[in-house]
Amino acid sequence: MILETRIVWKEPFKAVGQKIRYKPSRDIAPSENEIARLWQRFNPRCDEIPHKNGECYGLCIIEPDMHPGDAFDYVAAVGVTAFADIPEGMVADTFEGGLYAVVTRKGPIDELGATFDYYHGEWLPNSEYTCRAGAEVEFYDSRYLGNDNPESVMELWFPIRSKRELPIENRVASLFVHVSDLRRAAEWYSQLLGLPLIEERLNGGPVYWLSLPGTGIVLDSDAYNRQNPDWREEMQPLFMLAVPEIDEAYAYVVERTQVFGEIERHGSMAYFNFADSEGNSVMACWSADAGREDRLNGDSPVAAQIAGVFVDVTDMRRASGWYTDLLGLPLDEERALQAVYSVPVAKGAALLLDSNRHAQGQSFSIRCMFDTKDIQTACAYAEKQGFEFHSGIEDHGAVAFFVLKDPDGNLIMVCESRG
Repeated sequence: MILETRIVWKEPFKAVGQKIRYKPSRDIAPSENEIARLWQRFNPRCDEIPHKNGECYGLCIIEPDMHPGDAFDYVAAVGVTAFADIPEGMVADTFEGGLYAVVTRKGPIDELGATFDYYHGEWLPNSEYTCRAGAEVEFYDSRYLGNDNPESVMELWFPIRSKRELPIENRVASLFVHVSDLRRAAEWYSQLLGLPLIEERLNGGPVYWLSLPGTGIVLDSDAYNRQNPDWREEMQPLFMLAVPEIDEAYAYVVERTQVFGEIERHGSMAYFNFADSEGNSVMACWSADAGREDRLNGDSPVAAQIAGVFVDVTDMRRASGWYTDLLGLPLDEERALQAVYSVPVAKGAALLLDSNRHAQGQSFSIRCMFDTKDIQTACAYAEKQGFEFHSGIEDHGAVAFFVLKDPDGNLIMVCESRG
């Protein structure tokens, strides 16, 4: 019995288990096939696996050029928080996140074939989605009561993508930090991250950039912007979204929100700015150098990689709906009721909509978050460098963080996650 089908974004997850090569056959019941026998061998060995997170997966590794009936790799696995001491005869892998159709079904395992028939024969052809490469996942939790139990509930996750290719990517290409003294700011951020200052980027232009892995930083003096009589301070973009084709992106965005001016084209890059649901300015940018990153080995306990970009919001339901609609993503209604909503991103820094400042009546904004493996060491490093603190270490068990002020008063969080 099909209980529901929903579209969700899944984050990457780690799993450890045992693998076989399996050739599907309608002549053998699921309760008696090689996969069932694999689970019989694997279940007694689960306790050998360290760092389990309580989740259980059947992973069907579907390759792009496969056809129905082809053999595939199947992994009976448990989710883990870290890879360590992998038991003999087992495999470990990280499975990519992305968009999935999640079909929730109830019934004995021998009726599983009907679920695949429903998905491939009914739901998928009539949806706005198509298949993409990745693992098809059987997800088991406490609702699964055994192979023969008619009340057993399980989920099947099918990797999908939209049939309509959006002209804007769900990833933060760069964070903007607006500064008054470009050299001073470049020196401060380089010192924070333990990176060398690149003098040739301080060539009289209005920006200095750090091409960090995933999401870069653009330090922007706005010197050129202020020469434009039509420019206003509120047009300063918070961050940049990558677009594969600038004209298509402009036509797409202008139908949805206010755009500040026309496309600006400068050789190997082109961009425009637009307003989000809160009136924040966001840049959409095409670059011929997209994806190019500096080779960085920061000599600092603060990782030279942005973990998250914060966007303060006053209405979380409105803001989360706006961003997910813009990026063609499903809205998680439950998470939209929380104080922080993480907009799914394909890679790079998390895009974090944050209503805490508004709810608590606070006037400050935190621009971004850097990770650290040791909050005490990172804090001691910041103190030794003479950095100004906005707030000291706050330890909440699963996370601990402190907040620094850069030379222009921008607030930067440094966070240790222990989850």
